[in-house]
Amino acid sequence: MKHAAHALVIFVGGGLGSVARWALSSAIVHHLPVRVRNFPFGILACNLLGCFLIGVFFGGLRTFRPEEVWRSLLVTGFLGGFTTFSTFAEDTHRMLHHGPAFGASANVAASVLLGLAAVYLGHKTGGMLLDVFHISGR
Repeated sequence: MKHAAHALVIFVGGGLGSVARWALSSAIVHHLPVRVRNFPFGILACNLLGCFLIGVFFGGLRTFRPEEVWRSLLVTGFLGGFTTFSTFAEDTHRMLHHGPAFGASANVAASVLLGLAAVYLGHKTGGMLLDVFHISGR
């Protein structure tokens, strides 16, 4: 794939991922009780879902090799825009300076530990999907 087309695919995927992150995060925060809205549940959910989905994608790669355009669109673009380390870091910084340190520590622990668990479960799911649909690669 040529560089300009590659960049365009990533751009489109990133834009869609960013809008999806905003929509999901906003919806989650909107439905939370006001007393717990100081914790970044929306961003945590996006990051964990993104971890799971990247695990599904790479778990499915053990035998199925998608075209480079799909990897660029879905992983680099969409999941790159959907998940966000910078927002996680800012939320944690805010909690350190404006709330109990426990909230910041809980955000770091939940994001890292649950993120790793989500990637693991995604890998397992991706592999199972290959088995269920009898996909053996190209």
